[in-house]
Amino acid sequence: NKMTNISQSQAIDLIESTRDGGTIFNVTFIKRTNGEVRNMNARLGVKRGQNGVGLAFNAKSKNLIVCYDVQKAQEMKAQGMTDEQASKASYRMINCDSITDLNLKGVSYSIEKL
Repeated sequence: NKMTNISQSQAIDLIESTRDGGTIFNVTFIKRTNGEVRNMNARLGVKRGQNGVGLAFNAKSKNLIVCYDVQKAQEMKAQGMTDEQASKASYRMINCDSITDLNLKGVSYSIEKL
C-alpha cells in the first residue's frame, strides 16, 4: 500500500471532497485539548441527530472540521442507545492543524509537517 505525501491544505480539500458523497474515510490527528493521537473512521455531511441549532462557534475559522465518528456511533448503538441518541453523541472535530495520516478510497496519505 503506497503512501502518498500531501500538504495539510491538500488533506483538508480531500476530506471536504467527501462531503457530498458521504464517503467514509480514516483520519489520524493530534487532539488540541490534550495532545492525544486520535484515529477515526469519519464521514461528513451526516445530518441525523442534529438539532438545527449548529455550533456556537465557527469551526472552520478555528481550523476544525465537524465530522461524524462512524465507529463511535456503532459502539453506542451496540450499548443499547437508539439511532438518534447515538447519532447525536457521535459528532467530533478533526483538528486540521495536526492531521498526520488520511486514508480515503483505498489510498493512504501522509501529511507533510509544515
